[in-house]
Amino acid sequence: MIKKIIFLLVILTGCIHPVEDKKFLERELLKTDQDFNLMSIEKGMKEAFLNYTADTVIMLRQGQLPLFGKAELKKHLETMPDKQIHLQWVPVLAEASGNLGYTFGKWELRVQGKDTVEYGTYVTIWKKFPNGKWKFVLDGGNDTPKPD
Repeated sequence: MIKKIIFLLVILTGCIHPVEDKKFLERELLKTDQDFNLMSIEKGMKEAFLNYTADTVIMLRQGQLPLFGKAELKKHLETMPDKQIHLQWVPVLAEASGNLGYTFGKWELRVQGKDTVEYGTYVTIWKKFPNGKWKFVLDGGNDTPKPD
């Protein structure tokens, strides 16, 4: 009888770990997206995006063709006046399982010298690489009205 109870406990314990692992991954991914945002604020959008981007990234852009790969993204970012563009965001949801996950959140974009602020939402697909770092592999968003 003791062996059956121990066997049952081992099985039940094995069932609990995936939930704990999933929650850990989601907290880790949420923090990664928050750190990404902080870097964008402190060091600029270009440096932040290139730091957190996977080599095979796909960037979806509203009203434009997507960008394919980190090299194409870097070329695009070099055409933008980084010191005048202030992009920040707040991830509000993270889901993860294994080495894949996504974050969803709200963003705002301010351009120095302009009184307007643009708002939107985003979804970013992330992959955890063997070195333990999360990099985003797909990113897209859209404009929205000013949030309440």
